[in-house]
Amino acid sequence: MPPAVPWSASAVEARAVASLLPYAGNARTHSPEQVAQIAASILEFGFVAPVLVDERGEIIAGHGRLLAAQSLGLATVPTIVRAGLSDAQKAAYRLADNRIALNAGWDEALLAAEVAKLQEMGGIDLALTGFDGTEIERLLAGLDAVATDPGNGAVASPAVASGAEPAPGNQPNADGAEPAEDPADAEPDPPRQAVTRPGDLWRLGEHRLLCGDSTDAASVARVMGTDRAALLFTSPPYGNQRAYTTGGVSDWDALMQGVLQHLPAALRSDGQVLVNLGLIHRDGEWQPYWQGWLDWMRGQGWRRFGLYAWDQGPGLPGDWNGRLAPAFELVFHFNREARQPNKIVPCKWAGTPNKGSGLRAADGEVKAYTHIG
Repeated sequence: MPPAVPWSASAVEARAVASLLPYAGNARTHSPEQVAQIAASILEFGFVAPVLVDERGEIIAGHGRLLAAQSLGLATVPTIVRAGLSDAQKAAYRLADNRIALNAGWDEALLAAEVAKLQEMGGIDLALTGFDGTEIERLLAGLDAVATDPGNGAVASPAVASGAEPAPGNQPNADGAEPAEDPADAEPDPPRQAVTRPGDLWRLGEHRLLCGDSTDAASVARVMGTDRAALLFTSPPYGNQRAYTTGGVSDWDALMQGVLQHLPAALRSDGQVLVNLGLIHRDGEWQPYWQGWLDWMRGQGWRRFGLYAWDQGPGLPGDWNGRLAPAFELVFHFNREARQPNKIVPCKWAGTPNKGSGLRAADGEVKAYTHIG
């Protein structure tokens, strides 16, 4: 006869997030990236694993889920109360709940096949599995290697099948001229099957890139997690001159204020805001349509930190009613906190005079401070 297993857990009940007590001795750590993964899972699949608590509401299992719920702004979470455990049992279970799962392994072939099947089905962000982009790429590459191995009965790529030599890269010309373009800089051929799908979240070093809709709050929450942005660089419509399918921008100031009023919630306190705008002409003269918006930004506490000219080449005659074609656009730079007067990136040309007063040297050539060298 199998042993009797006690069941002392209650039914699932919703509890206020603020009422739950994290265990002070919790040894399991949760990085912002992992919390973002849990939050994304909750958004996609729902809160399928309730937080396990004791009679006092202290968490036994589910600290990461609580952090994810807080990052999503949830007021309540589903919980299960496990009553009757001693302090020693609760402490041991906290460790076992995290450690035992780590003792399992993977059947790499079946794992790769499942990832490929998910990719084939579409509609699911592969990052929701918890595997990062590098791991997924490795698994899919392993399947590709098997599929293209002639020894497995598959057809090799045309270049391999024909015995053609690979295209030379970065080889010097016969006359000793500059070498050809480095293949690493060339645009790669698209894969036979696209890897990225809407909803895919890619990790690029310390950065995250989501294939999704930036107007969707849930998508933004997935890619940002609990972080806030350090930089906003935007190029909104210029004034009211563009006819969009929505009927055009009838009130430019209302558009800008309606969007940029959310900056404090989206940016860090030391965040930088750069807005690219171009000239528009009406009634035979250019219009400073941005003036009211600039005053509004100052009223919101944003400093007019910098104003830059985006060099777009020489102004040439064209169909501009006698004017030269615009040779620049403006970039307005705002922030709220003082900045250190240091260069943003290392530059070997720092401090080198370019014999000119701007980006162009006296002979008209764009040189040092644009990092050309």
